[in-house]
Amino acid sequence: MKLIEIKNKTAKLRIFSKDILKNFEKNANTLDANIKYWLNSDDLIALKNGLYTFSEQYKNEVNKDAFLEYAAGQLVTPSYLSLEYIMSKYQLLSEPVRSITSVTNKSTREYKNKLGVFRYYTINPKLFCGYEAKFIDTAPIMVATKSKAVFDYLYLRFIKNTPINENEIKELRINWENISAKEFDELAGYAVFARSNKIKMAIALIKKMYY
Repeated sequence: MKLIEIKNKTAKLRIFSKDILKNFEKNANTLDANIKYWLNSDDLIALKNGLYTFSEQYKNEVNKDAFLEYAAGQLVTPSYLSLEYIMSKYQLLSEPVRSITSVTNKSTREYKNKLGVFRYYTINPKLFCGYEAKFIDTAPIMVATKSKAVFDYLYLRFIKNTPINENEIKELRINWENISAKEFDELAGYAVFARSNKIKMAIALIKKMYY
């Protein structure tokens, strides 16, 4: 089957797996050769091994940011957008963010492809919450709330051996003025749920310094 026919038959799919392509070519060797050719000709973009999008599909997307956010959720399932990526959307960080960051209950990993850098950080399964769905057409994108994105950031920063003191808090370079007292209380609620004394200490010190 020709590439144009595959594009027509998968037009509603922004991202698709190799298993989808197997429906159009049963011979594994031929399919692999075709995929390699389409990748080399820039007709196809590999998001990771076995997961693809058509270059034309991405080029024609009106909202490319939403497409990338959707791609992040497809690369690792389950996951939700969080940490620096979401914090930057709320002007909480002083420095630019150069990757799309997500939280998952799977292992920490990173994918680099022609669309960008996608980073995934492991969190305790009981803390895999605090996100909501938005949509690109009917395709869901899971996104942390502002408070949960900041909590995830603090949790991953302080849960290990990072000392908790005023200097470390300042080094976070978070624009706390863009987080309301109500939003901070919501953030603190996650710390109680986490049952981590270190995170509670960090939250208490931040409250003392900025609220």
